[in-house]
Amino acid sequence: MTTISYRPEVQRARTLRQRLDLDRLDYLRELRRLAAIMSQTELASQLGVKQPTIHSALRTAAKVVEPVPGFSGASPYEIAQRYATGELTRAQLVDELGRWVYPSEAPTDGYDSLLVSASGSFDEVGRALSDGLIDGAIYDAILDRAADSSQ
Repeated sequence: MTTISYRPEVQRARTLRQRLDLDRLDYLRELRRLAAIMSQTELASQLGVKQPTIHSALRTAAKVVEPVPGFSGASPYEIAQRYATGELTRAQLVDELGRWVYPSEAPTDGYDSLLVSASGSFDEVGRALSDGLIDGAIYDAILDRAADSSQ
């Protein structure tokens, strides 16, 4: 697996881009939580937006998966994003992704060897490596920890 070398002066923008994705997830999850205890009209008033804005955001929020209990995210990639933005230490990242229960790969039909990655699969850890969220040493540590956990 190849990782891309990024220019150091771009690192802040890369971190902020990941932070933007995570902030959106956290915002939508929080809206969904608040909508369970107050009306959309009251929520809109409290946030200084119009009610249709809240309604639209809640439709989007309905599709957002909650973090898995005991983990910092809903997927291995989200957990890696949280590490890349400084929310998690290296030890926390390796612990969580080492304990993650990865789905087994779906068998092919015998005619088409194309496999589609299942949500939550180890492919997301590979994607995090490719996207520069983690480095090779962390990838190897996660792989070792996951292998130890499965035995």
